[in-house]
Amino acid sequence: MTLPTNIIFPLRTDMLRSGSREDLDRYMRELIFSLQSMYEQLAQGINGDIRSDFSQESRTWTPILKDTANSGTTFTYDHQTGWVYRQGLFVDVWCDVEWTANSGAITGNMYIELPYEVANTNNIPFVGVVQPSVFTFTGGTECVVNAIDDTYRAEIWNTGDGFTTANQGSVAAGRIIMHIRYLGKQNES
Repeated sequence: MTLPTNIIFPLRTDMLRSGSREDLDRYMRELIFSLQSMYEQLAQGINGDIRSDFSQESRTWTPILKDTANSGTTFTYDHQTGWVYRQGLFVDVWCDVEWTANSGAITGNMYIELPYEVANTNNIPFVGVVQPSVFTFTGGTECVVNAIDDTYRAEIWNTGDGFTTANQGSVAAGRIIMHIRYLGKQNES
């Protein structure tokens, strides 16, 4: 959620001019409701919003591993723990995902589905840290996570000295512990 750029108060001149106590009372209630709603929006935009996979069901986010080439692939998880903190357009995502098997072909690249869409940046400026475990890299000696613009994807990429970064291919089993901060899109809840 982004902060509002303008504030519009209800101006009901008909109620103010009528001289009726009931109209004035109704107008004051409308005005108070508008002020309370605006305050709630501002507070939520400034304070942010936390989602966790073990809080209230309506506020949950469970990280899901996916394969870019086969949307039907499902993974068997040992655990999927995820936290999201959104403040205005800033989104911080932390997760710990461990999987032991999969169903379907894993011929594409590995990514985690993000809870909020990434801003359209025309490049890949949002890079986060990954602590990989128990899987072989497609190449390179390390992994990072990239929030791909205009998508919900946090792709795992291989890096290393003298190595051109490249997507990590999907693997049958492993563990990813990660954090990434990116800009989300406006008015997405």
